[in-house]
Amino acid sequence: MLHVEGVTPEADMPLRDDADRRTVTRADLAATWVSLNPGPEMVELIAIGSPHASAPECRALAAALAGRKVAIATMITAGRAIIAELRRDGTLDALEASGVQIIPDMCWCSITEPVFPPEARTVMTNSGKYAHYGPGLSGRALRFGSLADCVAAAFSGHAPKALPDWLA
Repeated sequence: MLHVEGVTPEADMPLRDDADRRTVTRADLAATWVSLNPGPEMVELIAIGSPHASAPECRALAAALAGRKVAIATMITAGRAIIAELRRDGTLDALEASGVQIIPDMCWCSITEPVFPPEARTVMTNSGKYAHYGPGLSGRALRFGSLADCVAAAFSGHAPKALPDWLA
């Protein structure tokens, strides 16, 4: 179990004396970010949700797209209950109008061709899990970044070159 102080609600609970503890430094985070970004700058697919995107994440994506059409394949994996919620509040229509494909009840770690676009050689994701496992599972290069980075790449086809400002 991972508890992050200031993030995980249970992080302030007393731990057992023999519990493992580790302080993660900015240098540790920067090294991890670099290790999750071995792929080229040019990307052909945006992959959101691993295992599944949340409703707030999907709403944030729809808001960031602001009705504009994506330039490259952009796909979200989400559970059926989340998809139904997004359908009710109009988010699903907004995402689809922007060219985003929604895949129900699947994790990126189990998506293969032909659902996975065969022409996509490099994938951009906001999922640390998929950035880590994706190269071995998909045979594609991966790039990792924030949801905002993924949105920018959905329009430009390019992942950011540098560390994010908060790590630089």
